[in-house]
Amino acid sequence: MKTLDRYVFVEVMGPFIVGVVGFILVLTVDLLFTMTDLVINKGVPFFTVFKLMAYKLPSFLVMTFPVSTLFGTSMALGRFSKDNELTALRTSGISLFRICFSIFAIGLMVSFISFFINEKIVPHANYVSNNIIRQIVYKQPFPEIKENVFFKDPQNRYYYAGKVNMKNKTMDNIMVYEMTNLRFPRTILALSGNFKGRMWELNQGVVHQYDNKGFTNYEASFETMRLNIGEDILNYTDQKGMADMSSGELGQMIASLGKGGGNVASLLTEFYMKYSIPLTCFVFALVGIPFSIFSPRSGRTWGLIVTIVFMFTFYVFASVFRSLGKGGILPPFAAAFSPQLLFLMIGSVLLYYEGKFH
Repeated sequence: MKTLDRYVFVEVMGPFIVGVVGFILVLTVDLLFTMTDLVINKGVPFFTVFKLMAYKLPSFLVMTFPVSTLFGTSMALGRFSKDNELTALRTSGISLFRICFSIFAIGLMVSFISFFINEKIVPHANYVSNNIIRQIVYKQPFPEIKENVFFKDPQNRYYYAGKVNMKNKTMDNIMVYEMTNLRFPRTILALSGNFKGRMWELNQGVVHQYDNKGFTNYEASFETMRLNIGEDILNYTDQKGMADMSSGELGQMIASLGKGGGNVASLLTEFYMKYSIPLTCFVFALVGIPFSIFSPRSGRTWGLIVTIVFMFTFYVFASVFRSLGKGGILPPFAAAFSPQLLFLMIGSVLLYYEGKFH
């Protein structure tokens, strides 16, 4: 590593680490208040609270990495700009792209680390932490309302419900499909239903059966249908949610639901976001460069302003596009990656302009 690269790397990594620690503390403040109350007033063991915090840490890391990358970039370049170090380097014949090489490398490195943590560690950690909250801390066997319930019974039948209300024992957006000796499964779709033990009553639905070429050879609608499923749905409530799955597990779930004709727009959006969220680290590193160079010699203050403005703007865009994807208004891939691609284009154009003409 050359002297310049090492110098820029150290300048960026210092505020990056500070940002990670600071943003994690902000995210844990509310949780800490709740946990402290449980320890003091409800007698929850301190070790249980500590274990919960430890399992929450990986998801907090993934959330803070993009903002911390932008924070480190903005703070370092803001300081360079204020002290005229950028001017000195560029008048010495060193291009802006060469100066920022270490920043690009940091953005890629943090993106890969973020993806690894989000793929290999976060799903299991979320699953364990949710079980701790539900079963140990609050002593509840299952949440009152659960979304995207998906399971398989011993008879090789698959069940999916978009939303399940455990208190009222009702379900919405139901799909049941059976694997037969044909290539495609027999499916039952229903708008709503209710359950009592192993008995399901489905309302306003349709039954589809397909031939080996995928064409419908049987279709029948119904107002009410009763099913005797393999097991009480309450026994399946500890199934993993989307946040508890890796991309591989979520991909298998999407493939299974897709074969049965279910609407998988929401699931596909979440699937692609498992890749787009880590990419945000590199995007923020690139976007932070030109805007930090535009600094009016206010150094670290400007770096903090850039971080806050871009963090707010990006996450507003990301929330809107995510909702559009989950609602089927936009294709899931476009919904997941559009904010990153938009900011990447803006940052690339501004960086090219700054490096070429200044």
